[in-house]
Amino acid sequence: MSPQIPSEQYAQVVEKTGSVVYKRIPVQKPGPDEVLVNVKYSGVCHTDLHAMMGDWPIPTKLPLVGGHEGAGVVVAKGELVGDDISIGDYAGIKWINGTCLACSFCRQADEPLCGKSLLSGYTVDGTFQQYAIAKAAHVAHIPKNADLAEVAPVLCAGITVYKGLKESGARPGQWVAIVGAGGGLGSMALQYAQAMGLRTVAIDGGEEKAASCKKLGASVYIDFTSSKDIVADVKAATPEGEGPHAVLLLAVSEKPFQQATQYVRS
Repeated sequence: MSPQIPSEQYAQVVEKTGSVVYKRIPVQKPGPDEVLVNVKYSGVCHTDLHAMMGDWPIPTKLPLVGGHEGAGVVVAKGELVGDDISIGDYAGIKWINGTCLACSFCRQADEPLCGKSLLSGYTVDGTFQQYAIAKAAHVAHIPKNADLAEVAPVLCAGITVYKGLKESGARPGQWVAIVGAGGGLGSMALQYAQAMGLRTVAIDGGEEKAASCKKLGASVYIDFTSSKDIVADVKAATPEGEGPHAVLLLAVSEKPFQQATQYVRS
């Protein structure tokens, strides 16, 4: 039996650039290739701040419901949606809300480069509402035994670092330097790296970050606030001083990028 879906819901709406209003808005009906997800939890990403402030070169829609880390339950679906998604399934809404599925990028699994991509909480309404729409082909299928509260931030922060590690080509037993390892993305990156059999050089600042990184499986921790030569220290932490096989940079300043080119191995 399909759940009762209200006609209105609460949402956080950017009605004009720079401010958010908490208000009631209509619940949308899914299109033929879409699902409607009752959002139980939504993470908050720094991109949501950019969307609200309108300071990215890509224009947002207005009014806009932000958010792209939503985990919830499928409560309705369009007539073209296949049997792989059923009412009551757990599903996640990610940054990529939908793509054309037909261009050269989509055909080679580079959907984020699709020229017709729809961006949750940016070009289409996102997860800061009780009921959100997403293309069925792009929702994340979440097991019923998963904790939706824990899954929500994985849908952006987790995917970001997982894809970085995957695309790096680093193999089990090899070394990866993670810059900003003690932050939100970094903490997930360390766990993924360990699960993938990678050795990690965690780079961040302070004793609290050191304890956190080591707890999450970092092989080595380097404190950039006390290191006199980051390049030399990273190289020294790896076998024969050759440097890591890959670097995952989560920093927001330029200098760590310059340093990485000097310590990553050829």
